[in-house]
Amino acid sequence: MLEVEVAKVAAVVVGYMPEIDVLDKLLISLGSQVDMLIFLDNGGASKVLMGAPSERQSLVYMDMEGNKGLGAALNKGFELAVNAGMDYVVTFDQDSHAEPELIANLGAAMAQAKLKDSRCIAVSPAFFDRRDGKRINFPFYQSTNNVIKPVFHSDDEHGLVKVDILITSGMYISTQAWIEGDQYNEGLFVDFTDSEWCFRVRDQGYTLYGCLNVEMGHALSDAPPVKVFGLSFLRYSPVRRYFFFRATVAVCRMSHTPTCWKKRLLLALVLRFFANLLIDKNKIQSLKMMLRGALHGWQKKLGPLR
Repeated sequence: MLEVEVAKVAAVVVGYMPEIDVLDKLLISLGSQVDMLIFLDNGGASKVLMGAPSERQSLVYMDMEGNKGLGAALNKGFELAVNAGMDYVVTFDQDSHAEPELIANLGAAMAQAKLKDSRCIAVSPAFFDRRDGKRINFPFYQSTNNVIKPVFHSDDEHGLVKVDILITSGMYISTQAWIEGDQYNEGLFVDFTDSEWCFRVRDQGYTLYGCLNVEMGHALSDAPPVKVFGLSFLRYSPVRRYFFFRATVAVCRMSHTPTCWKKRLLLALVLRFFANLLIDKNKIQSLKMMLRGALHGWQKKLGPLR
């Protein structure tokens, strides 16, 4: 039987204008599972855990003094965790749901992954949209010979599968890479902050694993996905469209982004452009923001909204 290493684990949660009740449930669940619970407030969450005084007292709350973006908040969370001697950080968005054994299960998955592959730097659970009630897991993605394929199952008894990218929420990460300088790109601000980090650490020889035996509920967008021509597209505000299009183009210009992913992301961007014009309520504003975002991504004008 595998003995899971005794490691210090911090949970880092980033919030911006959250649903306080959903966020509180996440933090209360995580608080009993980790050695250190850190919340980075990018705006609108000062009342977090006000209804749970003891949990609020043990929370490491950091006011980012305005929306500094996901990358800046994650870097601050890692800084606090590393300075406190944490070995691992599990990152979360504000709208995820953490089952009582999530962190322990991810720790066991990391231990198993390291037995298989000493270069494993992060593992993640399979995730599903917590709002649709169907509990259908989204796939992981893996590229072989420059072909990207979705992965829905694993031959590994622990459900592990080597993957190209992981999402922020639920990612169980060794602090080693961050300490060595692989910090989050703060210029991307929100979209692709996780994917770009994954591309970068993989380019330096680290590996990532998804664990199909561990599941987590998560809200992937402002509203449930919409089907267009049989494909699922996420609903976002025009401002978020700007960030998505800007980040996609910017990431595709980075040398450490694999060629197969550049092709996939750019093709998907074209499809999203037309699909968004069908599903978005404010079509004219979305059109303007998508075009502006793509231009700024090409010009490498990153950071807050421009």
